[in-house]
Amino acid sequence: MKPQNPNCDGSHCRSESGEVRVYPLGAGGNLILCRSCWENENRYRRERGREHRNPENWPEVAWDAAEVYAPARPQEGRR
Repeated sequence: MKPQNPNCDGSHCRSESGEVRVYPLGAGGNLILCRSCWENENRYRRERGREHRNPENWPEVAWDAAEVYAPARPQEGRR
């Protein structure tokens, strides 16, 4: 079975834990992705930009420039 980071929205995870970041999609939409899924999303966008001959409509996002996503932690005393 493939590992899946529970904090990641993608499906190309290589581990069950690790840092995730916010991948902006535009129009207020975002994905929360691990590094592996992030790279997959950028590859997808690069390919669609070439395919449609319109790369400016398929911008890639740099991992280093992205906001680190910190999942909510349960409050003590709550279940």
